Amino acid sequence: QVLELHLGIAAKQLGVHVATPVFDGASEDDMWKMVREAGLGKDGKTVLYDGRTGEPFHNRVSLGIMYYLKLTHMVDDKMHARSIGPYSLATQQPLGGKAQFGGQR
Repeated sequence: QVLELHLGIAAKQLGVHVATPVFDGASEDDMWKMVREAGLGKDGKTVLYDGRTGEPFHNRVSLGIMYYLKLTHMVDDKMHARSIGPYSLATQQPLGGKAQFGGQR
């Protein structure tokens, strides 16, 4: 993930889009080559400055751009309950599932 950060910021600096699969992607050497092309230094780290004093922090920091997906399994979306509701015409049993406002078994 740290290499992905470095690759993301290097691609942003160079103005290119990069997509690399998880297990069969760009090699580490290719990533470091792109970091050096972008002029990000030997280790890819950046100097951060204190916003109040304007002085640089003692240690350099890894900064970058990373793509990630948000999990949308929220409890509010999953909650379902009914006291009365529709029934099947054939069996006279409650319909199943949240989408049909059905009952639970």
